Amino acid sequence: MQTSIWFETLNEEQRRVLGLSDALPRTADVAIVGAGMIGLACAYYLSNAGASNICLVDRDTALAEASGANAGGLWFAQQSPKLGPLTPLAIASARLFDELPARLGSDFDLRHTGLLELVATEQEWRQSEARVAGVCGAGFRAERIGAEELRRLEPALGPSPAGAVFYPEEGQLHPGKLGAALVQRLRERNVRLCLHTEVVRVGPGRVETSRGPVDAGTILIAAGAWTPLVTRALGWAPPIKPVRGQLLTTPPQPPLLRHTVIGRHYYYWQLVSGHVAGGGTLEDVGFEQGTNPQDLADIRQEMDALFPRLSGLPTACAWSGFRPCCEDLRPVIGRVPGQERVYVAAGHFKKGVMLSPVTGKILADLITTGKTDLPIGPLDPARFGAAAPA
Repeated sequence: MQTSIWFETLNEEQRRVLGLSDALPRTADVAIVGAGMIGLACAYYLSNAGASNICLVDRDTALAEASGANAGGLWFAQQSPKLGPLTPLAIASARLFDELPARLGSDFDLRHTGLLELVATEQEWRQSEARVAGVCGAGFRAERIGAEELRRLEPALGPSPAGAVFYPEEGQLHPGKLGAALVQRLRERNVRLCLHTEVVRVGPGRVETSRGPVDAGTILIAAGAWTPLVTRALGWAPPIKPVRGQLLTTPPQPPLLRHTVIGRHYYYWQLVSGHVAGGGTLEDVGFEQGTNPQDLADIRQEMDALFPRLSGLPTACAWSGFRPCCEDLRPVIGRVPGQERVYVAAGHFKKGVMLSPVTGKILADLITTGKTDLPIGPLDPARFGAAAPA
């Protein structure tokens, strides 16, 4: 399990749940490669649809990579100008998130606090009018607010920018708590999590691992940025690569930020635990782990300028994760070309947590009924060509 504020703010039982491994079965009706948020959501909705004998295989703990290193943001409206064909899926995912706390018996710190995207110049203020129109046209809520209203909504801000675009329905959650709640529910349904188990090779009907083979009726590959390394044994590899992102937090503070705030370069929010977090770098460095001191200094410089009360506080925690970025910035969801019972769900980039429920619902539909009512044509894995002989 990596270091991030999400794992540091879990209780002992939640950490235990995420790291507890089951015995590897010899057979499975559905074998899922990857126990990140996408893999867990797929297993959850598969079990909702009546599937049984499901196992997840992961070389680390649950949520060990990008799923435990993100910002936990549900920014459906703010991201809508970039969603394009993903817009109907985002709307469906937002509805599924609203149902999850009651279904899981856990609120996983889900809060609709709203988001403020700061506007620094008069030119940006003029351009923001078209942005708001586009967001509202996509079915989400947004409005422009001036400096005086911005100061009322977010008093902790320093010298006020010209204004902001306000997205009142945006949310935040604790991905570690959500993951632990999903794992707990999966175990209640006899879904096996085979952790600390390396996947050596995937072939039709079989997942070979460091602990032995699993013969599977259906295989789902949800391995994030590592997905092409898994699927190449099938003669097909989607153009997904890792993009590193860095984040940090201050020590816990009294209530300070009321909303998520997006500045010129990075974004900021306050956890239920009181930690003020910020960051969101984009680095094409392959699978190079760790953080960069200069990047962290840049994040703190903007954070302290926007919120002067944080100036001088130490950085309590800093971490990074590998976002799975597909070259056309759309996830890869559906059946692997040339394979009858092998599916893939990967390449969500910065929208993995946001789209995890709807991705799980789509894969559950495809695997159990062979179809889905949601529009996934633009996400078809076949857009990257057919499989070649392995």
